[in-house]
Amino acid sequence: MSHVYVLTNQHQQFLSKSGEWLDGREPNKLFRSEHKDVAINQMFEANTRDVSLRIELLQCALNIKAQPSIPEEALGEQSAPPGDPEVEPGAPEEMPPEEPPELEPQPQPEVTPEQAPEVPPTQAPDETPAQPGEHKSESESAA
Repeated sequence: MSHVYVLTNQHQQFLSKSGEWLDGREPNKLFRSEHKDVAINQMFEANTRDVSLRIELLQCALNIKAQPSIPEEALGEQSAPPGDPEVEPGAPEEMPPEEPPELEPQPQPEVTPEQAPEVPPTQAPDETPAQPGEHKSESESAA
């Protein structure tokens, strides 16, 4: 094994063994794999957790301690202070809107309930239905 694969993002940070993004100056803490397919799977998993990252594979030679030797051009500047890597230094802070519209209660229109219509009581039918077993013959119904 003469080289390993490490993962880097667009902020020149490197994926650690614990899944955090580090500056890469401590190679013993970095995720590394001698197999490209394992590194690609890890890249997919890391990108699933944060889809805004642009992750790349970086092939690195090993030093005498069998740790990845990260090229200086890949390291970038000294580590940034912890925080949101998407916010550039010197950028103005985002201000929340003065009055969020969802916090303003809207008065509900007053609706007077309609009175239920009066329903006359049901009247009993003039005839009672025939009970089972009661069959009228034609001679009885004519009488």
